[in-house]
Amino acid sequence: MTAAPGSAARLQGLDAARGLAVIGMMAAHTWPRAGDGAELLVDGRPSVLFAVVAGLALGVVTGGERPVDSGGRRARSRLALRAVLLLLAGLLLWMLPSGIAIILDAYGVMFLLLLPLLLAPRWLLAATAAGFLVLAPLVRDQVVAVTGAGPTGPTRAPDGAAVLLDWLLTGYYPALLWLPLLLVGLLCARSGLHRARVRVLMLGLGAAACLAGYGAAAVLPGVEAAAHSGTTAELLGAGGLAIAVVGGALLLLDSPRVPRAVTALGTPVAALGRVALSVYVGHVLVIALLEPLGPAGFFEPAVGIPLLVVLTAAGIALGVACDRLRRRGPLEAALSGLVDLALPRGGSARLGA
Repeated sequence: MTAAPGSAARLQGLDAARGLAVIGMMAAHTWPRAGDGAELLVDGRPSVLFAVVAGLALGVVTGGERPVDSGGRRARSRLALRAVLLLLAGLLLWMLPSGIAIILDAYGVMFLLLLPLLLAPRWLLAATAAGFLVLAPLVRDQVVAVTGAGPTGPTRAPDGAAVLLDWLLTGYYPALLWLPLLLVGLLCARSGLHRARVRVLMLGLGAAACLAGYGAAAVLPGVEAAAHSGTTAELLGAGGLAIAVVGGALLLLDSPRVPRAVTALGTPVAALGRVALSVYVGHVLVIALLEPLGPAGFFEPAVGIPLLVVLTAAGIALGVACDRLRRRGPLEAALSGLVDLALPRGGSARLGA
């Protein structure tokens, strides 16, 4: 979905934001908790950052502020196939006894929903994002009130209709509710991520949206912004935080006037971000293998914190090794290989890059 390691067009800040998202999700699955149901800062927000970065990355590989459809139908088909493969990978991971709410299948569904708007003008992206931000949570609430549906995980849902409902509206990562996150990321990419003014606006407006969402939940009765609540306030708060993080990362890691010592601090996290799929799947497999310890064991300091350190260090080591060898991550390469096998690249296709 992004340029090859070492490409001049690659944005370190974008990779670092993706790396932070993966580390945050691993922390949510391992960090000690004060008690049952206690919410941590890393609950929900890293997965929102992951979704926002997805929209940004799709915008970058489709031409940035000057989108082009140079690959035509074949390039769109390649991107759709990637989405389907992610969906299938997510379903397989749901079958493991990890106790983790897998995001990859929902991620694939979000990609498919985004395809029709991939090359839309900025005004349409903004209007669609605003509409879904307000209306989708209302529709979800009505559906839940009528059906009593709630997050179950695709492999545990009783039938196909329930799986679809889980993906679109009632799951942990409901695609229709989260579509504004990808659209805002795409909108930022269309505005020109290489522009300092755009990065500053992302930082400032993202922080303002974060304050508005979480502030509304703090002072207004009946407004909720808890992780995975799927309310407008949560999406605004967590989405704004994600945009601010990306804007800040771009300012710190992709600005020529920033000292190299500062940019060097983000290099390991950016390296992890370039192998995000491999690291995410790897941490699910590790936790599933350790499941005999008991799910609660991962929330004990003696288990959870060392496990998070090991997983993060291993992810960074994998990313650095792949950078040195100028190769993609193992699963990133496998995904691209499968797409190439099914739909060989056209001469100038970009959407399937």
